Amino acid sequence: MRSLLVVCFIVFASLAASAQNGDAKKPSNASEVPRIVIDDAKKAFDDESAVFVDARAGDAYKQDRIKGAVLIDGAADNRFDALPKNKKIIVYCS
Repeated sequence: MRSLLVVCFIVFASLAASAQNGDAKKPSNASEVPRIVIDDAKKAFDDESAVFVDARAGDAYKQDRIKGAVLIDGAADNRFDALPKNKKIIVYCS
Protein backbone atom coordinates (compact mmCIF):
# COMPACT_ATOMS: atom_id res chain seq x y z
CA MET A 1 0.00 0.00 0.00
CA ARG A 2 2.89 2.34 0.77
CA SER A 3 4.28 1.94 -2.74
CA LEU A 4 0.84 2.75 -4.13
CA LEU A 5 0.86 5.99 -2.14
CA VAL A 6 4.31 6.86 -3.49
CA VAL A 7 3.17 6.22 -7.06
CA CYS A 8 -0.01 8.25 -6.49
CA PHE A 9 2.06 10.98 -4.93
CA ILE A 10 4.41 11.12 -7.91
CA VAL A 11 1.54 11.25 -10.37
CA PHE A 12 -0.90 13.49 -8.55
CA ALA A 13 1.11 15.61 -6.11
CA SER A 14 0.48 19.25 -6.72
CA LEU A 15 1.52 22.39 -5.02
CA ALA A 16 -1.70 24.26 -4.25
CA ALA A 17 -0.28 27.29 -2.48
CA SER A 18 3.14 28.52 -1.43
CA ALA A 19 2.96 32.23 -0.74
CA GLN A 20 3.65 33.25 2.83
CA ASN A 21 1.55 36.37 2.69
CA GLY A 22 -1.48 34.89 0.95
CA ASP A 23 -1.08 36.77 -2.32
CA ALA A 24 -0.69 33.63 -4.43
CA LYS A 25 -2.73 33.62 -7.61
CA LYS A 26 -5.56 31.13 -7.38
CA PRO A 27 -5.48 28.71 -10.34
CA SER A 28 -8.53 29.02 -12.57
CA ASN A 29 -8.20 25.48 -13.94
CA ALA A 30 -6.22 22.27 -13.38
CA SER A 31 -3.57 23.14 -15.96
CA GLU A 32 -2.56 26.21 -13.91
CA VAL A 33 -1.93 24.25 -10.71
CA PRO A 34 1.83 24.05 -10.11
CA ARG A 35 3.23 20.51 -10.02
CA ILE A 36 5.99 19.23 -7.78
CA VAL A 37 8.40 16.36 -8.37
CA ILE A 38 8.84 13.65 -5.75
CA ASP A 39 12.38 14.75 -4.81
CA ASP A 40 11.18 18.28 -4.01
CA ALA A 41 8.18 16.93 -2.10
CA LYS A 42 10.46 14.63 -0.08
CA LYS A 43 12.74 17.57 0.74
CA ALA A 44 9.72 19.64 1.88
CA PHE A 45 8.56 16.68 3.97
CA ASP A 46 12.00 16.24 5.58
CA ASP A 47 12.51 19.91 6.39
CA GLU A 48 8.86 20.38 7.41
CA SER A 49 8.42 23.32 5.05
CA ALA A 50 5.14 21.94 3.70
CA VAL A 51 1.81 20.62 4.87
CA PHE A 52 0.59 17.51 3.09
CA VAL A 53 -3.15 17.31 2.41
CA ASP A 54 -4.75 14.00 1.55
CA ALA A 55 -7.56 14.70 -0.93
CA ARG A 56 -8.93 11.17 -0.89
CA ALA A 57 -12.08 9.94 0.84
CA GLY A 58 -11.96 9.56 4.61
CA ASP A 59 -11.94 5.75 4.47
CA ALA A 60 -8.83 5.70 2.28
CA TYR A 61 -7.16 8.24 4.57
CA LYS A 62 -7.88 6.09 7.62
CA GLN A 63 -6.48 3.02 5.89
CA ASP A 64 -3.09 4.50 4.89
CA ARG A 65 -1.58 7.94 4.39
CA ILE A 66 1.64 9.90 4.31
CA LYS A 67 2.84 10.38 7.88
CA GLY A 68 1.55 13.70 9.19
CA ALA A 69 -0.81 14.31 6.28
CA VAL A 70 -4.10 15.97 7.10
CA LEU A 71 -7.50 15.21 5.69
CA ILE A 72 -9.67 18.21 5.03
CA ASP A 73 -13.28 17.26 4.41
CA GLY A 74 -14.48 19.30 1.48
CA ALA A 75 -10.97 19.86 0.10
CA ALA A 76 -12.53 19.91 -3.36
CA ASP A 77 -14.49 22.97 -2.18
CA ASN A 78 -11.23 24.85 -1.44
CA ARG A 79 -11.64 24.74 2.35
CA PHE A 80 -7.98 25.32 3.12
CA ASP A 81 -8.45 28.21 5.54
CA ALA A 82 -7.32 26.07 8.50
CA LEU A 83 -3.89 25.42 6.98
CA PRO A 84 -0.82 27.48 7.85
CA LYS A 85 -0.17 30.44 5.56
CA ASN A 86 3.62 30.23 5.87
CA LYS A 87 4.09 26.73 4.42
CA LYS A 88 3.67 25.09 1.05
CA ILE A 89 0.47 23.10 0.70
CA ILE A 90 1.04 19.81 -1.12
CA VAL A 91 -2.12 17.96 -2.07
CA TYR A 92 -2.11 14.33 -3.08
CA CYS A 93 -4.73 11.80 -4.09
CA SER A 94 -5.05 8.46 -5.87
